[in-house]
Amino acid sequence: MPRFFLMTITYIVSLILTFSSYFMKINGQSSLEISNRFPVIFAPFNVSYVIWIGVYMLLGYWLVMNLKKTTMKQTVLFSSICIMQALAIVVWHHELYILSIVSTFILVLYLYKLYETYPLSNNSLTGRIPFSIYFAWVTFSLMTNVSLTLTSYQWNGFGLSNPLWAVISLTLGVAIALHIRFHYFDIIYPSVFIWSYIGVALHNGFDELLVTTAALFLCGVLLVGILFIKKNPAYQK
Repeated sequence: MPRFFLMTITYIVSLILTFSSYFMKINGQSSLEISNRFPVIFAPFNVSYVIWIGVYMLLGYWLVMNLKKTTMKQTVLFSSICIMQALAIVVWHHELYILSIVSTFILVLYLYKLYETYPLSNNSLTGRIPFSIYFAWVTFSLMTNVSLTLTSYQWNGFGLSNPLWAVISLTLGVAIALHIRFHYFDIIYPSVFIWSYIGVALHNGFDELLVTTAALFLCGVLLVGILFIKKNPAYQK
């Protein structure tokens, strides 16, 4: 029973704050207003954020189906994830960007730890899939938050252009996604990056053709990785 209340309450708080940050104003501004304030190239189209609806629906389903099945480690990690999600939103809306990056990074670590509690064979809606989607999206969000923070501080990029840094960031994201695809036999994680990169391409359009072309090309690379990367030898049935 205590596990039920802990996970449910933290889930509800996280859900309310996440959706309030987009559809209402926290500290006088929404998440999209903050993001759109800076000319960030490595950022998705606004519609891309509807993925949060899917994330929380799947988390809610996972929670209902696993209330009596979670281990103590999973309970603590799930509640910690929800708390860090809420904290990251609050500090972001108070424009404490560096603290938000730290909070999001910790969130990514917690998600990875919970993700790892499932065997590679557990690709189900009551197992690894909800956290695979969440883990991938927050990893991408961390990268976009870093890009926005650097832009807000007028970072000169060591003399490299913003489009080139965007392409470098996109390439780094592909490397991370393919690493997860290979070592964890996970097709969902890179699929979320494809969604995100299509959003980046739509965000930039013909204004930043290099970034748009790179994003679409790397979507193809991820798709090839999803289709043709062989099953990991450590895969457990």
